[in-house]
Amino acid sequence: MAGNFKRRQSNITPLNPAIAREIKKTERANSEAAKHYRKAHARREKKILLFGGLIAIIFVVQLLIGQVKLHAANQELTNTQDRLEKVQKTNTDLTADTKRLKDATYLQQLLRDKYGYSKQGELIYNLPSDNN
Repeated sequence: MAGNFKRRQSNITPLNPAIAREIKKTERANSEAAKHYRKAHARREKKILLFGGLIAIIFVVQLLIGQVKLHAANQELTNTQDRLEKVQKTNTDLTADTKRLKDATYLQQLLRDKYGYSKQGELIYNLPSDNN
């Protein structure tokens, strides 16, 4: 193999000295341009990451605000449902009372107990209560 390598090198012809000097001159400019492009690329990358981070932060804040509003709405819904259940229970009780008031026997009993009414010719005795 080593012999083949030496033989191949003999096939290489040197460049024109003027072209070699031009290449040497441009190598430094090319390396400076490459360095400049790397710095510019790094700056652009930082700007893109910063801008992307800001957008991500905005989205996260919007998401958190939405979650807080959703939680508040769910809490209000729960409170409203509790109030609705209480009102429905009260309504059911009042409807039952209304039906009982239409019954003559219940109405007579209510008037006797609560308001002290009596039938004509009936005597009412008030006894002391056990609370005293």
